[in-house]
Amino acid sequence: DGAATSFQNIQDMKDSSSVYKRLSAHIVLDLPDLSEFSMVRETTNRIENMMAHARGSNA
Repeated sequence: DGAATSFQNIQDMKDSSSVYKRLSAHIVLDLPDLSEFSMVRETTNRIENMMAHARGSNA
C-alpha cells in the first residue's frame, strides 16, 4: 500500500511538472511585454523624480 501511495505521488509530481512546463513556456513567451512594461515604469519613475526635484528646488 505504501508503494502504491508513493507511486501515485510520483505520478502527481509528473503531472504538476508538465503543467509547470506548459506555464513556463507561456511565461517565456510573455517576457518581452513584461520587460517593456518595466521599462515604461522605470521611465515614469525617473520623470516623477525629476519633477519632484524641480518642485523642491523652486520652493
